[in-house]
Amino acid sequence: MRNALKFILAVATAIVLMLVVRTYAFTIYKVSDNNLYPVLKKNDRVVVNKLPYGRFSRGDMVVFGEETAHIGMVENIPGDTVAIDGRMFVLPERCGCQQCGCSRKAVFMVLQGKCRTLLHRDDIIGKAFKISLTRQ
Repeated sequence: MRNALKFILAVATAIVLMLVVRTYAFTIYKVSDNNLYPVLKKNDRVVVNKLPYGRFSRGDMVVFGEETAHIGMVENIPGDTVAIDGRMFVLPERCGCQQCGCSRKAVFMVLQGKCRTLLHRDDIIGKAFKISLTRQ
């Protein structure tokens, strides 16, 4: 009886630990489209580092979105000049809004296939790393 209780406690501890790690540190996403072909193809898997860390660089793959996760590649970083609708803008290194009171919330230009998206640093879930390839 004592061994069974130890076993159940060990399994319960492992499950709780796994859930905490998957929720707050790392998770795995499956790529749902070919937006980043040839870097990522449909059904490739990526592990996403959700832990807060410093900066993103050009070419980093990131996962973002609230209800549905999207994957993209950082194309421009804060301080870069970008053209939007024929007008030139500099991506800010600090959020200029009065509402959030943030001091270091950068804005990034993320490439999703042929579409480009401006993302606030808080919209990014984490940095993605490819872990598997699809079979052909």
